[in-house]
Amino acid sequence: MGRRLYALLLGVAAAVLLASPIQAASRKSSKSSVTAQAVYAVDYTNRKVLYAKNHRHKLYPASTVKLLTALVVLDNKDLQDRVTVSSKAVNVEPTKAGLGLGVSYTTQDLLEVLLATSANDAAVALAQAVAGSEAGFARLMNRKAKALGMKDSHFTNATGLPDRSQVTSAYDMAILTRAAFSNSFIKEVMAKRSVTIAGSDGRKITRTNHNKLLWRLSDPQVLGKTGYTRAAGHCYAGIAYYDDKRVSFVILKSRKPWADIYALLGVPRRTKRR
Repeated sequence: MGRRLYALLLGVAAAVLLASPIQAASRKSSKSSVTAQAVYAVDYTNRKVLYAKNHRHKLYPASTVKLLTALVVLDNKDLQDRVTVSSKAVNVEPTKAGLGLGVSYTTQDLLEVLLATSANDAAVALAQAVAGSEAGFARLMNRKAKALGMKDSHFTNATGLPDRSQVTSAYDMAILTRAAFSNSFIKEVMAKRSVTIAGSDGRKITRTNHNKLLWRLSDPQVLGKTGYTRAAGHCYAGIAYYDDKRVSFVILKSRKPWADIYALLGVPRRTKRR
């Protein structure tokens, strides 16, 4: 009986040794399919780096920069403060909520369309309300970034629209993402599938969240900020919420952002359809 038990244990051990490289190779293969030029994924419950690729390279952030815009606004404005929309804000392109010229909105409403739907008109309006100009607001953004420990970044506008001087790294964006989602208001907004706001003119504006993972994934729940320009490619900065952990991840200059995220998180594609 002893020899049989010994042989059984040897067989189990051999099976484990044989299976482990295959499983590791499978995980490696999944990560190797990621198209993003820069990636940084961290289990921030234990600070373990799960995957890093060119994570200190400086690239364009596109609209993921709006997480920083929101933090700076929240540092300087109360949610019920009213902001009047200027002609510069109304005329900004390309993605916008359709705010009315001369119409006032609460800071909360503008932050909701800024975060959930990447509204550039809201970004400009908020920047002007906080600092008088977007250039002045950018100085506050850089001050905030420095305070957070973002050493690879420089910001020049509140929208994320292309500017050669506005750069960041996946590593820095991971720092920003954790800071932003530690704010209960930001987290709450990013979990909404759509937002509806109303200005002083009484007109209601409803916009859909750009984060398709709100419909496609339920386990884990993934909240995050999207971004895209031709120069920046597809970008995403978010957090995957599991029962027992939270994974912060950033992808910059991706060709296939949703597929990249599925590969990083190791979940089947489109486990929940819209």
